[in-house]
Amino acid sequence: MEQFIASLEQARKVIGEETARVLNLLSSVDADRSAALPIREIEGWLDQEIPRLRKRNQMIQESDSLADWAPGLTGLGPPGPTPSPGGLMAFDERDLATHTLANDEGKKLAETLVRLSGTGPHSSGNDYDRAFAQLADRRGDADFTAGVFAALGPKGAAAVLRELNHYRGESARKHWKTMGEALAAAVARRPKSLGPAWEPENLGKAQGADLGLLLGHGRFPTGWLTEVVRPRVRKSPGDEVLARWTADLSHFLSALANNPETARALFNDLPREELRDLFSELNAEVSLYPNEYDPIAFDLEAEFGRMLAAGAGVFEKRSPGPGAVRFAFNAMTTMGDLRTGADFRNPEGQPMDVAKGARVFLSMLAGAYAAEMMEGASFRDANRTKDSVFEKTDTLILGLSPKFVLSPGDTYRFMKTFADSAEHMKPFEEGMGKFARHLMDSAAVKDQGKNVEYLGRAFIGMGYLAGMQIAATNEAQGKMDEYDQKARDRIFFLLGLGVDATGFGAAGLGLLEESFQDFIWLMISKSTTETIDSYKDIDGTRLDKLKETNRLATLGSEYWIFHELRRYGFSYKVPPTDPAFSQPPITGADGTLLPFSMLAKDPKALKNLADWLISNGSGSGDKSTAGEAAAEIDILFTGAKGKTRDNPAPWG
Repeated sequence: MEQFIASLEQARKVIGEETARVLNLLSSVDADRSAALPIREIEGWLDQEIPRLRKRNQMIQESDSLADWAPGLTGLGPPGPTPSPGGLMAFDERDLATHTLANDEGKKLAETLVRLSGTGPHSSGNDYDRAFAQLADRRGDADFTAGVFAALGPKGAAAVLRELNHYRGESARKHWKTMGEALAAAVARRPKSLGPAWEPENLGKAQGADLGLLLGHGRFPTGWLTEVVRPRVRKSPGDEVLARWTADLSHFLSALANNPETARALFNDLPREELRDLFSELNAEVSLYPNEYDPIAFDLEAEFGRMLAAGAGVFEKRSPGPGAVRFAFNAMTTMGDLRTGADFRNPEGQPMDVAKGARVFLSMLAGAYAAEMMEGASFRDANRTKDSVFEKTDTLILGLSPKFVLSPGDTYRFMKTFADSAEHMKPFEEGMGKFARHLMDSAAVKDQGKNVEYLGRAFIGMGYLAGMQIAATNEAQGKMDEYDQKARDRIFFLLGLGVDATGFGAAGLGLLEESFQDFIWLMISKSTTETIDSYKDIDGTRLDKLKETNRLATLGSEYWIFHELRRYGFSYKVPPTDPAFSQPPITGADGTLLPFSMLAKDPKALKNLADWLISNGSGSGDKSTAGEAAAEIDILFTGAKGKTRDNPAPWG
């Protein structure tokens, strides 16, 4: 039974996605869509039957776990040392509630909500909370919720929501979420019971602001929501050059963020130029009203960004499917190229900044597609002068398998959309930290501590991206020194120097990496600002100099690089237990390096650490030693970083 239900659910998903795509294609060529609409009846039937099958299966499973029984009798259970007690079992009559009864109860609740809304939430007091509590308790009961919304209708439900604006903010938002989830249950499982007012064809003609609020919470059937929102994805009538996309779509951004399959069905097949113009229009619209102050309202800037990230599969636990990957490609090749409205003097419009509230979500998107960002930043590939293309490509870097190819120009422009602050940049750095760990581990398995052939390739690729990040930050902020100092402060904190932390030793490294996912990328991208040779003149009296954040952070980065290379099988030319570095010691009783935060408390210990790192420096020519390997990696990484930092997008 479970396998059968799973097969039906998969069939329902495929039908919903493909129906939306077929209808979209028919609309694009102005063809009659009526022939395809009966397929939606199959969707509706599956939406009704699958929950019933689930319930029947649950009852079967539960009955299997019950002891054998017969009313009023004992000893009729399975044979064994202790006979089954038998007797009557507890029975809940509510389980016999018919669909009609539940529907009628929902209609009564709708009458209560209308009555209380008419008196105003403030005057209705706890009765209002009790009514919504009842809806919350039964929001998964499709018969009950269908009764509620069939009685309210779209206009009545919108009126109840509008009254919530006069209610307490926290409670109002809670009740708003309850309404959305209850409506979603009714639409998914009892669409016919809701009545014609809730059919997509009729809702498609409704005013967007109220309907967008109603659909702002909950997971709706893809085909149904696609048909509701599709009328908003069109250009306003007018001159072809001056035509603008309808702004009514902005009211549905939260619904699209919660239902990314619908966003993909609506946007994935639009030509790039049209999608750019549509996103430009949405960006301009949400920037006018970034934050509403009513309890029942969206932060439109944030919802725009969340919709883009959700459409790209950023919040999904599984690997993104083809639709999500296509959506990501479209977003990453258009959001860096937004334009103001065209006019007769400038048909292409002027460049437009991404709405501020959306930027952190684009950073999340870039971090989720770190492989594509890294491939796009590379200057070594033969395709570096070509446009972005939605196809896979081979790379020289082990573990780098991009799902599509971005041009350096598109990569750089997308990077700039969230490079205006360290806060907006952080999700990207977290994603890069996780991906850098994957690349380094993959390369180290091949190198086996003997050379840096594969590690070197990985660091060249990361160097190109790090340089592009610096260039984007510099252009977006014009304050590279300030940004660089913030990054150094972040490293300073992560090393345990700004707080009483566990430490930065062999044990502390795993904790840091797990707790702060931007840790690795900060260590890599900032580790070569200064060289370890700058510590040759350290002495025990220069405590003030040692307290400088950037010098401590750089020394900590060198410490980390040596630790990583040692973990990957590279040897130390001079061990840290050497007597020359023992007063005070830089290792514990087990011979491993002390946590960096502990060493940083003693200027003399820091001097010994710096001297030990210098003694392991390059010059031996043996790339199996940590010092020689670190020097080689530094040369490769710094060279690549310099190229993209100085000229990030030479081919447009």
